[in-house]
Amino acid sequence: MDNKAQLQTLEGLGAALLITMTVVIITQSATVMTPQQEMMLDVQLEQMAYDALTLLDVAPSYAIGPNLTECVSAWDMNDATMGNSTLPLLDNALSLLLPGFLYNVDISYVQNGTLITKNTILHGYPTEDASVARRTVMLTNSTVASVKGKWSLASDELQMVEVKLTLWQV
Repeated sequence: MDNKAQLQTLEGLGAALLITMTVVIITQSATVMTPQQEMMLDVQLEQMAYDALTLLDVAPSYAIGPNLTECVSAWDMNDATMGNSTLPLLDNALSLLLPGFLYNVDISYVQNGTLITKNTILHGYPTEDASVARRTVMLTNSTVASVKGKWSLASDELQMVEVKLTLWQV
């Protein structure tokens, strides 16, 4: 019987066990973050923002209260200040749909050939990894009149309004 061969086999098993234990200890004691995982978190955040705006736009009023078009129609045409929303119905709906997240909402529209952008919900300053979602709504005189909004539209006029939701996590 060759004792030298048996000793080399035992040394090989010991080395394999030592390497395996080292790898297990290192992987369990440290969080490994690859660039793909970071991008995946950004994509998930962006998708949540799009889903929230889409849900608010297409859900019936009896399910969630006023929809996105009704909220924008009822807007008082003022800028928001920190912690004070000028679209309280939309702010309440977004806070229910996006718990644990911070967000800002800007509204853009064209008036007399000029693009106007106003802050309507302002909860802070976004971080560098914030995600942005946009949704366009169409206002008519009848939708604005039904919610007693401040938009001045002629009876046959349509107003396209872009709602931009900036979402980030703290």
